Amino acid sequence: MAGTSGKVTAGVALAEIERVLDCVDTDRAGVDDRTRLEWVRAARRVRGRVEALAGVLVAEADRAGSSERAAGTPLSSWLGMGENLSRREAAGAVHQARSLGEHPAVGEAAASGLVGTGQARAITRVLDGLSSQLDTTQRSEAERVLLGLASHLDADQLARSAGQVLAQVAPTNADELLEQKLQRDAEAAHRQRSLRFFRQGASVRFDGSLPRVEAEAWLALLDAHQEAQRRTAIEARDPLAVPVSPEQRRADALISLIRATAKAKPIPGAGTPTVIVRLDYHQLHQQAAGAGLIADGEQLSAGELRRVCCDANLVPAVLGTASEVLDVGRTARLVTPAIRTALVQRDAGCTFPGCDARPTMCEA
Repeated sequence: MAGTSGKVTAGVALAEIERVLDCVDTDRAGVDDRTRLEWVRAARRVRGRVEALAGVLVAEADRAGSSERAAGTPLSSWLGMGENLSRREAAGAVHQARSLGEHPAVGEAAASGLVGTGQARAITRVLDGLSSQLDTTQRSEAERVLLGLASHLDADQLARSAGQVLAQVAPTNADELLEQKLQRDAEAAHRQRSLRFFRQGASVRFDGSLPRVEAEAWLALLDAHQEAQRRTAIEARDPLAVPVSPEQRRADALISLIRATAKAKPIPGAGTPTVIVRLDYHQLHQQAAGAGLIADGEQLSAGELRRVCCDANLVPAVLGTASEVLDVGRTARLVTPAIRTALVQRDAGCTFPGCDARPTMCEA
């Protein structure tokens, strides 16, 4: 029922929404394109507001312990039984709702349609990541700053906006705080690494989590195989070829990568040469926020940046006084696979006096 302010309870509003949805005319054959797009936009806006309201209600029920008292079961179990959700889906819904409930201003903005659900999730993740470094006043200011940024940044951009937020709420030590956050994020990503496989009939389903740096290297390999397959398909010009979805194309790229790896015979003992480069640590530390970027603009901590540089191939180049290139080195080892095979046949292992190490343990 409506109160003195003209507002109604959440139950009344939701019941009215359901009643109106039951009256929607399903015959839309004569609708023009512009109207269709307007309806799409409106439907997505309403969906986002209802999702945000649902998250706020779940958070309130979780905080009040309503399911334990009324149904004698945890809220995630109650959600799963009533909506046929898996345990993972139900637990995820409660977890997301809790995060939204811890930031009431974000939940209110999402329920009012001022920010989208994706933006709200990104904002809460940034706030949760910064909460341990900020005091109460700074946390409230950070929430206000992020809600302001949401007017012109999408969810992905908001997720990478910690540096902008720190620059406004803690300008005196923003770089130091950002470096600490990036280092914590890298350590958390390493702890949370996982890979799980589920055999289902003739398929194997899998999911997992990788640290960002290693995942970007893997994605770069997949992109290379995907592009090669795309070009091959274009050149073949097969009119009978079955259309391939983006998901199938990525799966084909992974299969291609697996086959290429299986065919490649690793060179035993061919370790990475060591190159020592002296860098000014303080300069690297100060410039980490600007220089520590990976492919999509994600920032790295100074430690991660150093590791990426150390893992990369280094190509020596000699320049003249006018910066002209006089000589360019190579990344390949001087001992080729053929030479190594000959050494294995000749020496059958380590040649150091008294050492009986097998060829696989030796460098050449």
